[in-house]
Amino acid sequence: MRSLPLQLFTFLALPLLVLLLFVTFGSVTLHQAAMRDLAREHDVQAVRGVAATLSGRLEQQEHTLMALATQAAERSNKQAVLQGLPETFFDGGIALYNGGNLIAASPHVDTWQSSSPLRPDLAIALSNVEGTGQAVYVPLVQSGRNVTRIAVVVSPPIEGDNPLISAIGVFSLDRLDLPIMLETLRTSKHAAITLATHEGLILYATNPALVGGYLPSESQNQAALRGESEAEYHSDSAGRDMIVSYAPVTESGWTLIQEELWTEMLSPVMRYSQAAPLVLVPGLAIMLIGVWFAINAIVRPLQKLEARAADLAAGNFESIQSPVGGIEEIRRLQHSLQQMAGQLEKAQELMRHYIGVITEAQEEERLRLAHELHDHTIQALIALDQREQMLKKYLNDDPAGAQRLADLREMTAQAIDDLRMIIRAMRPIYLEDLGLVPALEGLARDISASGDADVHFEKIGTPRRLPSEQEITLYRVAQEALNNARRHSQAREIWLKVIFEPEEVTVFVRDNGTGFRAPQRVTDLPRNGHFGLIGMYERAELAGADLRIDSTQGQGTTVTIRANTSLEPQAST
Repeated sequence: MRSLPLQLFTFLALPLLVLLLFVTFGSVTLHQAAMRDLAREHDVQAVRGVAATLSGRLEQQEHTLMALATQAAERSNKQAVLQGLPETFFDGGIALYNGGNLIAASPHVDTWQSSSPLRPDLAIALSNVEGTGQAVYVPLVQSGRNVTRIAVVVSPPIEGDNPLISAIGVFSLDRLDLPIMLETLRTSKHAAITLATHEGLILYATNPALVGGYLPSESQNQAALRGESEAEYHSDSAGRDMIVSYAPVTESGWTLIQEELWTEMLSPVMRYSQAAPLVLVPGLAIMLIGVWFAINAIVRPLQKLEARAADLAAGNFESIQSPVGGIEEIRRLQHSLQQMAGQLEKAQELMRHYIGVITEAQEEERLRLAHELHDHTIQALIALDQREQMLKKYLNDDPAGAQRLADLREMTAQAIDDLRMIIRAMRPIYLEDLGLVPALEGLARDISASGDADVHFEKIGTPRRLPSEQEITLYRVAQEALNNARRHSQAREIWLKVIFEPEEVTVFVRDNGTGFRAPQRVTDLPRNGHFGLIGMYERAELAGADLRIDSTQGQGTTVTIRANTSLEPQAST
């Protein structure tokens, strides 16, 4: 033991060798377990995907047949509904029934629907779905052959005086591209795929001899027939390890099962993995170089581009113009985003211009109507009231007539008051003559007088006249906020405040109503149905004002609009 080579071997080389063997076999074992789990996860996800695709195809066939049945119920010529229907939908034909009696059939049918009586399984399904708006799938199986066809039995609900119409459409599984979909599941020649009903009847199988039979009563098959979706490990009769994956076809209640000898597929990979420790060092160096390159040339530029795209989504069109670097593909992607941002900005500018023109025309029309109502209609009502007063002296001897005249004068006065309120809502004339503060104060007074809510008005600073576009914008936003507070928020108290500063004018509208969850971005408003808020934002932007809406459910809403009076508002024409 005093020999240096022996010591080196005993205390250095041998432990390193043992460690290397432990790492080698341990890594192979861990790799095998990881690959086994990976294969299991891959299989179940693939089976779920194919099952979902097949369910979607079946749903499309069902909707097509339901639409034909509905159309037939509304038309007197039932046969005409089926004329010209391409065979790509139902290659086995379509038949229409009324109370179990055949009333029309497509020209490319076979004997299943014209036989008398109808097949028992189809007759039972037809009886069960009549007038329910539901569908039943009845398999037409030929044992030992992958030529199964599916009969879809539907019956839309009866509407009005339409007759009860039911329909049966037959199509082969090949028309749904089932063989192509199932072929994508076969990652190796050892994979076996089975499609069965919830009773276990096999509709399609990799081994056609199984078609028409029933699934064996094994645990994984029972779980699959219950509509579960999972992947399990199982041993076949030869003791070989298999992965059994299954998923339901939700539209029809069927189940899709895949059995795969995973060791046969993964053995070459696992044999190659045994040499992994020999290439660990150079592989690690290459990996570090690749990671460094990927981080600097791909990941970081993509992170920057993601941030620029987020700014672009928020409306910052300038952010996307800053280069992010990276590989050529990332630079081309940024260039495409820059072009898209330019087109989007132009489209928004055109839309903003269009909205500005419409808004300006709307305000001009409101102003014209308000003037006409004030100058003509109200004056006519006042003249009518005066003539009613003149009639009073002729009715001194007729108390009943005098009372009716008094009622008529009261109705005329009320009509004048209502008309003046409508004029103020359309376009308060004193907004043109007296300015923003009297108009807002009158608006608060009118809402308080209506009894819907108490509006507390407050003015801070020295009032001054603003450009007409800014005044009408501040007024309309405050008007919309007040209407929302009393109509939608059920607010009982509302605070309206206007603040005049040297270079700014700010209007606050705060209520104690129910509030709502305010969207984070203006672009989310149409999705949530807040079209009134969209109009407020558009008006504020056209007038060069800043609008902010803060709301919390159960704590009320605060609307703030701030106009910079030192800047010219955006032109709308």
